[in-house]
Amino acid sequence: MAVALGCFAQAGDSWGLAMALPMRALPRQYDGDLDGALADLTEAKRRARQFGSLSHSDGTHTDLRLVDLHVRLGQTERAAAITAVTRERTPRSTMPETVVLLDAREAGLRLRTGDLDRARELVEAAEAGLSDQLPFGNDHGQALVGAVRAELCLELGDGPAAEAALHRAHAAAVNSRDSPIAATVAVTVAGLAASHGQFLDAAVVLGAAARLRGAHDRSEPRVRALASRGRAALGDERFAEAYESGWQLAAPAALTRADPALLRPTAAGAAPPKPE
Repeated sequence: MAVALGCFAQAGDSWGLAMALPMRALPRQYDGDLDGALADLTEAKRRARQFGSLSHSDGTHTDLRLVDLHVRLGQTERAAAITAVTRERTPRSTMPETVVLLDAREAGLRLRTGDLDRARELVEAAEAGLSDQLPFGNDHGQALVGAVRAELCLELGDGPAAEAALHRAHAAAVNSRDSPIAATVAVTVAGLAASHGQFLDAAVVLGAAARLRGAHDRSEPRVRALASRGRAALGDERFAEAYESGWQLAAPAALTRADPALLRPTAAGAAPPKPE
């Protein structure tokens, strides 16, 4: 990536830089270099303006990445402002798929800020907007929206509803064959396990989520909170061992391990179940 960025910069290729900088921002984000990731995305947008603009879908994707970064930095007001601007230029009538994505992502933001009523409205809007006629309305959308529905249910203390939503989300994630979306679902499954006090399960599933993602995510607020709870409950060594066992799984086994159906109450000190 460094070589590619250097070549684009030497050639004065703003389009190449606008495409490559967000790619470098992602590993920086995962490694916790949030300021570096933010600088990359901001520079990508500046470069894009030099040759006109990104496509609407690329621009929206970059904006959602910026929203995520500001949430990770604790700058939720800035995240909400970017979301609002993105909505203004996304007409529901002609871009319903993007609106569903915005609803789901903003629902997650509202969950972070404790605005559960608004989060519920956005989840319901996203669910209503899903359609088999839209590419995102099939398995990809069902998985992402289902995971946010499950998060909302966990925040409301409704474990059975969260579990039901996650069963649907996991099945859709499997069908989507989209590992990053499967990783998102898996983190919520880990949250369900933690809500039941199954911290060994939660640690293993967090490791499986990292395997599906292809990287550890050291700055995502839910991952950090779940890891902190897991270490407090299990101790650093047991948590690390359980997490590592999930991380070491092959991708198909990691996807299986993230199935909420595998969550079972375990006796104190017992190992979590392993996928077949």
